[in-house]
Amino acid sequence: MTQRKFFRTSTIAALVLALSATSSAFAATPSANSTANAPVHADSARNAYLWMQSRDDTVLLLVDHQIGLFTGVRDINVAELKHNVVALAKAAQVLGIPVIVTATMPDGMFGPTIPELTAALPGVQVINRTVINAWDDSRVVAAVKKTGRKQLLVAGVSLEVCATFPALSAKADGYDSRVVFDASGTFNDAKRTVGLQRLAGAGVPITDYATSVIEMLRDNADPKAHDVYGALDIPFATLVWQLNQAATKK
Repeated sequence: MTQRKFFRTSTIAALVLALSATSSAFAATPSANSTANAPVHADSARNAYLWMQSRDDTVLLLVDHQIGLFTGVRDINVAELKHNVVALAKAAQVLGIPVIVTATMPDGMFGPTIPELTAALPGVQVINRTVINAWDDSRVVAAVKKTGRKQLLVAGVSLEVCATFPALSAKADGYDSRVVFDASGTFNDAKRTVGLQRLAGAGVPITDYATSVIEMLRDNADPKAHDVYGALDIPFATLVWQLNQAATKK
């Protein structure tokens, strides 16, 4: 199966389940107009798909982006995965969003956190753990709680375990969890599909690295917008900027 077909088949299945989960939540959800000025804190009765992320209430949790695990990733190009998670971390810092990084037994077979990520996060200490679900580690939970924020943006390798498990557990604890799809990766089609379906069934929204940040940016007139887009390093946006610069010089 080609990579394009691989992405398409598993994503369609997950999206069907996501639509079902979303529509079933509408009955208990206030109208879109009534949510405009509503607080962003999580509520088990509301439809998380309708609430926008806020830079003032979001914390980013990066789980197990480790060298050994990256060698097994098959659902996304490893170079692209590295680019996306590093760009996400950089952009989050521009917006003042706290970033928490954790790794599973980095001295063992999974190896250390990828150096590109630690270089992008100077001063951020990696929380080393042995438990599989990061949310089962009291230090990870304490780090999230210390921020005082209730929207949790999660990315991890693998998607169905390292990103999904803490996202589900945090949601059960009252957090508004989101998973960053293209800053996560996994090892085969079945695992990818299982992860997406489980998140959809639990009402945990899926986003991508650029969309999640732009959602929190809100306004292109924001003084931080230039630095945010620079950190995101979106290929087409970079090309447009280069064309614009070239035209300006003429």
